[in-house]
Amino acid sequence: MKKFLLSLALSIPALMFFPGCKKSADYFSFVSEYRKSVYFYEDDTLSVKIYSVDKETPYSLDGFKGDVSNVTEIFFEYKSGASEVEIELLGQGGEMSWMAVTRNFYLSFAGENLSGASIPVTLNIDGKEKKVDVFNVAEEGTIDGKTALKCVYEYDGDTFKDLTDGTDFAGEIIIRLLYDDGCYYYVGVCNRETQVHAYLVNGADGRIIAEHVNNP
Repeated sequence: MKKFLLSLALSIPALMFFPGCKKSADYFSFVSEYRKSVYFYEDDTLSVKIYSVDKETPYSLDGFKGDVSNVTEIFFEYKSGASEVEIELLGQGGEMSWMAVTRNFYLSFAGENLSGASIPVTLNIDGKEKKVDVFNVAEEGTIDGKTALKCVYEYDGDTFKDLTDGTDFAGEIIIRLLYDDGCYYYVGVCNRETQVHAYLVNGADGRIIAEHVNNP
């Protein structure tokens, strides 16, 4: 009996130090697309958007997170129309492709995370060179993607819990920084049936502005 009480006493501190020993899912580790930086320039003749994105390659919204790498995506619109456009920034770039559906030019390449208040860009539009500074749209006080995801979880934890088994999560998560006269986040939770529960998050205070379920 004394030996039993001694072993019980010795086990109590260990139980106190590891209460429950239950781990929960790290939802940010299931993010398959994270657009974390947006740079924007516009004048009377053209507009340039540059995104820094951690994104799975090849990209597939199927409820499974693949291998993720950083990509720089560039969108260019020329209001007078153009046949050929080349772009250069931070020592990288090339000829842009015309996207007939969205009616803009597009280029992407593997790149480093973009940072700083602005990025100098050189454009060659049908043989004519133009240089612009494209500015970071993130305002002082804008929350980051991790915080936006946390706000969505606090708003609707059941959507996450229904797909969670211990530390495993049966889905993938998309986080995109958006800009439209202010910063917002799109957060999408995609399950294995490719149903996406989407939320629009205020980039200043994390409020959920809207939500919508996209069925496959």
